[in-house]
Amino acid sequence: MIAHPLPLFLLAAIVLAPACSRFTDSEDSGDQETGTTSQEEGTSSNVEDEGEDQGEGDSPQAKKKDPQLVRVAPLRVGPVERLLEATANVESLDVVDVMPERAEPVTAVLVEEGDAVKKGQVLARLRDSNAKLAVAEAEVRVTEAKFAMDLAERELKRDQQLVDNPGPTVIVSDRDLETRRQTWETAKTAFQTAEVALQRSQLDLAQCELVAPIAGTISVRDISIGDMASVGTRVFQITDLSQPKVIMYRPQRELMDLKVGQRLTAKSEALPGVVVPGEIERVAPTIDRETGTVKVTAALEPGELRIPAGILVKLELVLDRHEDALLIPKKALFHEGDYVYCFVVREDKAVRVEIFGGYETDEEIEAGEGTELLASDMVVVVGADRLGDGDEVAIAEDTDSEESESEESSSAEENTEEAEETASENG
Repeated sequence: MIAHPLPLFLLAAIVLAPACSRFTDSEDSGDQETGTTSQEEGTSSNVEDEGEDQGEGDSPQAKKKDPQLVRVAPLRVGPVERLLEATANVESLDVVDVMPERAEPVTAVLVEEGDAVKKGQVLARLRDSNAKLAVAEAEVRVTEAKFAMDLAERELKRDQQLVDNPGPTVIVSDRDLETRRQTWETAKTAFQTAEVALQRSQLDLAQCELVAPIAGTISVRDISIGDMASVGTRVFQITDLSQPKVIMYRPQRELMDLKVGQRLTAKSEALPGVVVPGEIERVAPTIDRETGTVKVTAALEPGELRIPAGILVKLELVLDRHEDALLIPKKALFHEGDYVYCFVVREDKAVRVEIFGGYETDEEIEAGEGTELLASDMVVVVGADRLGDGDEVAIAEDTDSEESESEESSSAEENTEEAEETASENG
């Protein structure tokens, strides 16, 4: 083996040659794949760079938003009032019950419910035959008593003259004169008693007529012809509707806002379209301990209108008034908790403005102190829910075409529904 080394070297070279060739081929193929991959990566990166460059070139046009179509309304400068609303029933402080003072049958009823009566007007009559007889008897007694008194007075004067000028044959003592004086005093007292009895009988006769103690309206009639009137039982009720009142019980926190003379208005669903003015007449000086309320009495001024007692009315009291207030339509407002804002169009852009409210009505609110609004501003009333601060806007014009389009679309929908119903019926 030592003598022949060359054949062994050749044999080893033959064995290792295929393995080396395979290793070399794998490295070449790996380099080729790496190159291909890097080329693809470079190509993709170039595409992305070009895409980014192209996107950056188009971004101003892509991000630019079209102007939002909105409707606006102007602000208004005018008076606004701070109102206090309350409800109460109309009352009359002059309500009188008419009751008979004699127990006699009713012979005539002269008024009905709803009739207006004057003070002293006869409402009904009771049987008066017994009272008339008593008056006649009393008149006779008065006549007799007056005759006796006059006779006693004449005799007293005669005896007084005899005492003052005594004659030769007729002598009147002081004792006789005193007797005459006592007789006259007794006759005079009897005459006065007869006169009182006559007055009493005349009063009984007058009580057979039931008269109105006040002017007003008959609100209740509880008797009919033939009924027996009972002493102390109501037969009529008279209500003075010319001076209606309303009584309110307001929380004590409103005590400082309520003053005598404050104007108010009253409305009722029972009297549509009627507004009755009035004013506060009295404010109670004390607070009810149980309810914590203060009693307020107001007088209404209905004029010739007759307001039924007991009717429920809604009252509006004017507590304060601002003459030249800047008023914002409530439909332009948005609320986010305690934050209130609206959008104003300035230089074709929407500007968000915080609202600090003041006095308000059903449709408007006053721009209070701190609200950055001008009288010339136009506020967005439709489309504000799509806006952001600074967005470009376009103001829509109010035209009849939009209304006609909406009417045509609605009619088309109705025609479609009718056609579908007809098809379903035929099917």
